Amino acid sequence: MDPISAKLQSLGYAPAPWRVAATEEFVSSFERDRGLRLPAAYRSFLLEFGAMIGEAKCDFLEPITPVGQTCGVDLFYGRAAPDAQVYDVRWATDAAGLAPEFVAVAKATWGFCMVVVRCGGPDDGSVYLLDADQRSLWPDEEFRRMFPALHPRIEDYLERRRAGRLPAKPAGYESLYLVARDLDEFLARLEPVTYDDDSDSG
Repeated sequence: MDPISAKLQSLGYAPAPWRVAATEEFVSSFERDRGLRLPAAYRSFLLEFGAMIGEAKCDFLEPITPVGQTCGVDLFYGRAAPDAQVYDVRWATDAAGLAPEFVAVAKATWGFCMVVVRCGGPDDGSVYLLDADQRSLWPDEEFRRMFPALHPRIEDYLERRRAGRLPAKPAGYESLYLVARDLDEFLARLEPVTYDDDSDSG
């Protein structure tokens, strides 16, 4: 068994019931229609392991974020049957307006978030969490309205923001949080989720 298969199996991932096997034609068409080139590691992953469901988590590589310090992963996008198009990599990428710079990789556990991979540029192949809720733009009051019992890490984030002590982020990356420098690192860093995990997403 190859390492990726073994890792996914160890985490309990399995093919989704709506999965349609991805083909070279499917992936090539996806790239061509959206004017992008998939990083080689993710391209191979999509062909063999797209449309898998399970549950895992991975800590961010960034020191502090407004979404906590752990990224949860429910499922990997892939080629989906027509009645499950929201899980199709094409639909997810288009819905988030990601192409050609990013492609949707996986659905995050909470909120309107997804794991994405960079296509091209100096960080080609890097894996990020995209926070579609754009919490970095929320005023403090919005955090407290949405999450009356804020986790101490979020309180720390807000305190640092008020003091102007947050790490600088590149333009256009304000709602992107680094999870791994490439797909192989991302998969290697995935861990099982336990029900006593101390969630810090709010």
